[in-house]
Amino acid sequence: MERLSGLWSFWTKTGAPFESAMDGTFSTAEANYRPAVATVNRTSDGLWLEGWANTTFSNPNTDQILRYRLQYDTGTDSRFVSLEINFLTGTMTASHGANADPASNQRVSWNTSAAMGAGTYHFGWWLRWSSTGVPTVAPVVTKNGTAWAGADQSLATAPSPPGELRAVNLVVTNLRIEAMQISQLAAKPATDAERTLTGTWTKGATLGTPAFPMAVFPAVSGDVWSVLTDIARATLSTVEVDRDGFIRWQDYTRWAATPTTPALTVSSARELASLTVTEEIDACRNAVAVKWQNWAGHDYELAGLTDSPATPIAVAAGATITRSMPTSEDRYDPVPPTITGALSGWGNLIIRTAAATTAPLVRGAAEYSIRREDGTVYLTVRNRSASTFYYHACNLGTPKPSQTTGTPVVSLAAERDAASQAAYGMQSFEHDGAPWIQDGGTGRDVAKALIKAGAVPAPQLQSVEILPNPRVDLGDVVRVVDTTGAQLDTLAWVIGIRTEGSGTAVRQTLTLRGVASNGMPADTGLTPDPPTRPGAPPPV
Repeated sequence: MERLSGLWSFWTKTGAPFESAMDGTFSTAEANYRPAVATVNRTSDGLWLEGWANTTFSNPNTDQILRYRLQYDTGTDSRFVSLEINFLTGTMTASHGANADPASNQRVSWNTSAAMGAGTYHFGWWLRWSSTGVPTVAPVVTKNGTAWAGADQSLATAPSPPGELRAVNLVVTNLRIEAMQISQLAAKPATDAERTLTGTWTKGATLGTPAFPMAVFPAVSGDVWSVLTDIARATLSTVEVDRDGFIRWQDYTRWAATPTTPALTVSSARELASLTVTEEIDACRNAVAVKWQNWAGHDYELAGLTDSPATPIAVAAGATITRSMPTSEDRYDPVPPTITGALSGWGNLIIRTAAATTAPLVRGAAEYSIRREDGTVYLTVRNRSASTFYYHACNLGTPKPSQTTGTPVVSLAAERDAASQAAYGMQSFEHDGAPWIQDGGTGRDVAKALIKAGAVPAPQLQSVEILPNPRVDLGDVVRVVDTTGAQLDTLAWVIGIRTEGSGTAVRQTLTLRGVASNGMPADTGLTPDPPTRPGAPPPV
């Protein structure tokens, strides 16, 4: 089985090589994921659980923990496998049993005998099941090409009956993580290159710390880049493809601090051909309202997609069948089903050992997945056992916003700057963050950022023509030195880049925004006009 497709990935690798970046910091975070693929409990293959962890930015006095918890549904109860690494102490622990709390189940551990130290790690867990339901686990941790591998240890105190992998729980404390993936492999990756996928996966993006929570992914149309730029606009973030072809995403906090060091200098002595400097009151924003979509109190409702063939379909050992079910555009992707004996309710899948409706259910032998293409949902079922089983029916639950709670209300988050209003008058601005901003706290954060940026207008440098320089990226800080015309020596953000060519000539024009304003207007020596002409007679 190809590893890159994975049994199930937190971030799915599709198309061109792409990984999420190790820039998301989690102080203490916990997340639950339902895999799009349910898998078997009895197989000669193993599960390879892997990812990357960075402890460089971690608190050195606090545990640096990453824990997987796999939940298997046996039909009568759940069994849990927990896999934990503490990068601070160098301790790895695995547990298995019927209790959701790892400390209440049988446990085994490994220790590197020393703290691992700050750095970037690739980690992997190799998990296999015996024919009697005993898991065997071994960890491998790699840092800078040096691997530490723990010996196989079995957890045989309470063997598990056949079951499906139904959910994965991930706990991250004091770490930065990326590229979490679970794959089903015939053999454990044996070398450092195999474990870290050297030459196979290429880091293609860097993402900032998650800043804006979302309750629902709204209905959108267009390509992926259009969606990314729309989210960036709504949240005052930037997304770009830099000169090296990497995708870079940074949130609004990139503008919060005034920079002191430029990425490069452009001067009239060499690079600078022309520029126009403006400082307009139109750039002032001192009364800001941000639209956001209020999802608080809104719920979802489920509708079923039922597939019930006239006669059960035989699926031979190793064979795969695919079933299709049409769905409406207002529905979200369905929840993966669960093996049950009846179609009542949502999210049920019936697979039996024979065509008879009284035959035993098959549990732990079917690998199935859900995918959606346009208006059709496809259910793929693969027989991972050595015997034929029969697909009887499926009823998927597809969610959509509840009709009883109505559509989300568009709300406003407002901020104002009294000192700016006293100097410039009321300069209003309304920013549309809907539908991507979905809570009031985020709306207020964006409004505050807009006020901070616009309460006092910063100089704008338009049409800054320079010698073409591929080193200039969106969001860079450049030093502009003009000793011939505008007499400038200032730092400015790059907020626009235009490169064009004609014949053999190439022109690059920048749009810049000063990193600091020139301060409030002093109005020194000005005398306001009185409301009426001095000495004028009273009106008749």
